[in-house]
Amino acid sequence: MKKNLSATFVALMIVLYTAEASVTQDVAGKYKYTEKGYTGTMVIKHMGPGFTFKFNTSSNSNGQMCDFETYETPIDQGGGRVDDDFPANGGTQEDGIKFKISFSKNTATVAVESKGAECGMSGYFGGTYVKVSK
Repeated sequence: MKKNLSATFVALMIVLYTAEASVTQDVAGKYKYTEKGYTGTMVIKHMGPGFTFKFNTSSNSNGQMCDFETYETPIDQGGGRVDDDFPANGGTQEDGIKFKISFSKNTATVAVESKGAECGMSGYFGGTYVKVSK
C-alpha cells in the first residue's frame, strides 16, 4: 500500500508540473503588426531577467514610422512586471516612451501612454500584434 501511495504521489507531481509548465508562455519572439492602415513588426528579446522591445511600424497612408528599441521600465520609474513571466511596462524616462503590453496566447496588445520622438507625427505602434516566430 505504501509503494502505491508513493507512486501515486510522484505521478501526481509530474502531472501538476506538466500542467504548470504548459501555462507559462515565452513571450520572446517576432510579432506582426495587425492594425488597419499600418504595417510593421515588434521583436521581444530576453535581456538578463527582463526584456528588450524593438518596434518598426509605418503608416500605409503617409509613411510615418516608429522605429526604435527600448527595454522594460526600471522599477524606480514605476516599472517592473506584474508576473515574472510577462513584461508589463516598457520604455524609460530618457527615451520618452511609455507603454504596457498584455499577452493572450500568440497575441500581444500594446497600450501606448507616450510615443516619444522616435515616431513621426502620425506614426504609431499601439494596438495588436500576432506572434509569427520565436
